[in-house]
Amino acid sequence: MLTVPWFVACGPGEPKVDEARESEWAALIQAKAELDGMRQERSALEAQLAALAVAEEEPAEEGAEEGAEAARSAEETQQKLDAMQEELVEKADGFIENLVGYLNADPMIEGEPPTERQLAAVRMKSSEDLVVAQEYIDKGGDYQRAINIYQNSLMIDPDNPELQAALESALASRWMSQERFALAKKGMTQDEIRGVLGQVNLYNVRDYEDRDVTAWFYPTAEGGYAAAVWFKENKKSGQLEAYQIKYDAVSPEQTGE
Repeated sequence: MLTVPWFVACGPGEPKVDEARESEWAALIQAKAELDGMRQERSALEAQLAALAVAEEEPAEEGAEEGAEAARSAEETQQKLDAMQEELVEKADGFIENLVGYLNADPMIEGEPPTERQLAAVRMKSSEDLVVAQEYIDKGGDYQRAINIYQNSLMIDPDNPELQAALESALASRWMSQERFALAKKGMTQDEIRGVLGQVNLYNVRDYEDRDVTAWFYPTAEGGYAAAVWFKENKKSGQLEAYQIKYDAVSPEQTGE
């Protein structure tokens, strides 16, 4: 019996199936499911770590044993979280490399509608791009990086409503508005400020060690304009709390630009 490499026999009129490509597609589906599962586990660990941090700070009614146990658990959870994050980055990079290779092996032809499999592969990449871009916003306050990801993804998946909505949201949130900034109040902790204003871009955090002050700057417009929240340690609670809040904190005129 004559066999054709990479293909299985099909009935009359049925398209031949590339076994190697089907196996590659199945592996991509499995890898994406594993990535999403790991991200859910990471979220659970992050929630657990936050709860332990609260338990560690609260005074124990029966001595310091509970606080010490919470500290030990927090350290172990942080180690697990760090290891998982490292593994996640490695797996995500490998997944994207394999997915792009899969797409490039059967590229879409301009002017022709994509096949069902091509569209599924493109949407799989868009799904991953949405996750990664949101992480840049949530963990690093990097709206511009997220916007670039959305825009690049829309170039190959222009009809994706989730991508378009995410892009519009990022564009609307990249500059701090006066209305949103008004939600920040003196006495708020950093977590509370983060809750109302969003994650500050890590490049926009300044530590003034000579004054024991930390400042978070939120861009309000292009050209160097920024709002700011300054934090000092509350001697009673030991937490950094906002003591000065100013919307027009930085402008090109002030910096001499």
